[in-house]
Amino acid sequence: MSVLCVIPARGGSKRIGRKNVRDFAGEPMLAHALTAVLQSEAFDTVHVSTEDEEISAVAAKYGAPPDFARPASLGDDHTPIRDVVKAAVAEYAARGRMFDTVALVYATAVLIEADDLRAALQAFAAAPENPLLSVVDAGTPLERLMVEEGGVLRPVSPGQFANRSQDLSAAYRDAGAFAVFSAETLRADTDGAQALAFRPFLLPRWKGVDIDTEEDWRFAEIIKAGLAAVSGEFS
Repeated sequence: MSVLCVIPARGGSKRIGRKNVRDFAGEPMLAHALTAVLQSEAFDTVHVSTEDEEISAVAAKYGAPPDFARPASLGDDHTPIRDVVKAAVAEYAARGRMFDTVALVYATAVLIEADDLRAALQAFAAAPENPLLSVVDAGTPLERLMVEEGGVLRPVSPGQFANRSQDLSAAYRDAGAFAVFSAETLRADTDGAQALAFRPFLLPRWKGVDIDTEEDWRFAEIIKAGLAAVSGEFS
């Protein structure tokens, strides 16, 4: 099985400017996910998809110089992330390099570890007809979730809100860490904005910080610092 890892890392992030090269726990943010990918030794090729020279330099410094630049047309806020991955797969195919399996790893996945990626690829290989998505438990049963309507909170499932927690449905959210696809699934994907029939790969909740805001960033920093403190205490 030939496996490609694509790490999208564009330069024009808006909510957190230049987040992919901003310092996080002493290294550029991109370096954390990239290091986990390389340490896993699970991928035949690792490609950081970027149109940005500074990000390319960081990728090269940490061991994965991009084989080619991302087209500028795929660098805006509205391009579905799967389209970026598909473009990388197509470019490799044009260069005569074919892959059976393709992993998308987010540059902001600063808390994942090499073992997570190895385990995910093993789980995917057991049933490759459906892509795999990293998720975490939402921490609240589905029927206990609430939405705001007219300035007040309304339960999603009013008739079940008072039921015992053990009688309710577990809810999951995208961990913002990685996904795994067969190349065949990506070739058949004509609309990168549509949901696919993903199978879940459950990560510990603390690894699922999807860093889109400064609050997310700070939360991830606190977790990283805590992990470092625990590691130092028991080393």
